[in-house]
Amino acid sequence: SSPSHSRWQTQMAFSKTVYSFQVKEDTVVGKVEAQFDIPTPITYSVQEDDGESMFLLSPVSGEFLLSRSLDFETQRFYILTVEVQQGDSQVSSVRVYFNVLDVNDNPPVFSQNNFFASLLEDTGVRTCFLSLNVSDKDDGEVELVVVSGDELGTFFLDSTGSLYLNKELDRESQASYNLTVTANDCAWPVSSQLTSTAHVVVVVKDTNDNAPSFVSAGHVFIPEDSALHSVIMTVHAEDKDAGSNAEVLYFLSNSSGGAFSIDNTSGETFLEELLDREKTDTLHFTVMATDMGSPQMATTMNFTVHVEDVNDNDPVFSQSNYSLFVKEDVPRGTSLFQVKAQDQDIGSNGKVRYVLSPAGPFVVDTIRGVLSVMDQLDREKDSNYTLIITAADQGDAPRSATIAIDFTVLDVNDCTPRFSPETLIIHVKENEEDPSELTHQ
Repeated sequence: SSPSHSRWQTQMAFSKTVYSFQVKEDTVVGKVEAQFDIPTPITYSVQEDDGESMFLLSPVSGEFLLSRSLDFETQRFYILTVEVQQGDSQVSSVRVYFNVLDVNDNPPVFSQNNFFASLLEDTGVRTCFLSLNVSDKDDGEVELVVVSGDELGTFFLDSTGSLYLNKELDRESQASYNLTVTANDCAWPVSSQLTSTAHVVVVVKDTNDNAPSFVSAGHVFIPEDSALHSVIMTVHAEDKDAGSNAEVLYFLSNSSGGAFSIDNTSGETFLEELLDREKTDTLHFTVMATDMGSPQMATTMNFTVHVEDVNDNDPVFSQSNYSLFVKEDVPRGTSLFQVKAQDQDIGSNGKVRYVLSPAGPFVVDTIRGVLSVMDQLDREKDSNYTLIITAADQGDAPRSATIAIDFTVLDVNDCTPRFSPETLIIHVKENEEDPSELTHQ
């Protein structure tokens, strides 16, 4: 046939030089997806097919049917060459394109279900420390969101999956975080969106940012008779850090002239000098607690040792004995003398009470030590008294001292002269001139 006749036939067969059809990847197999609009009775055939018969062409109707499931993520378009014949002669051929349209049938996928990261607690803000790799076989944008585990906004996750530190960390406040991250595709409508979830564990590693803190009381009370090298207290300090940063050693920086020593590891504090409350009732020492971190951090604390009294002193009189004189006519109830004993101990150990023996006509005030006469003295009956006064403290095991008081009773003119015998009979011879001859009876 002539060229003009062929061109006419082609124009009558196809209205386009290229046909392009769009088909969704979720199209049901067997469904008619395209059809030529040529009214003339002709025969259709596929001459070239890169889809291995994905689309089947009806030779009579010119309809294309889907032979098996499409997958946009596997192949996005198909190219066929179609011929039409009228009788035995070739009329024309045309290129046919099938463009597969994506359908949201794949959720975003994380490269792993669980992610792990560790951060030093002094890591700078805005540091990127982890990348969450996520992919979606479908076309479209993926939105990443931290949905739980970060209520305070400590972290920031950008659209690329990079996880940043958004606030300063403090391991002592929170040592780890368990984040739940979702990846949402942005399909429309929202009801068609698909989601995947991953978990991120962030462990905060310790840095030495805390000095030891003492928890021991600053005052200790010990008896003055405590034995040498005995433990008087255990110093204890705590460090909020972890590991070697929290290990504490103890050192004495002031030990009251060597009165104390300390175990560097346990904090046990020992007495190295004998105590005497009557000389020194209060001692002081200073402890430095140092951690094992790098750089080391330390703190100091002052401790006060209060020496408690024990009954180790006797009462002491100002002198060992007294010689006193008292007139025999002193009135009953008269205070004659006051003794005084001192005890260097304190409390009950230093409280002195007085006891008199033998009492006789005297009595002593147990508290004040005042000696008084309670019965009338009579030098003519007893001219001398020796009294023993005991001063005893009130400790659990009382200690005492004694003193002797010699009383000499002085005479007063309290007796009238008396004749003895009261009647005297004298016999005198009459005419006797020599008085030596007088006799009496």
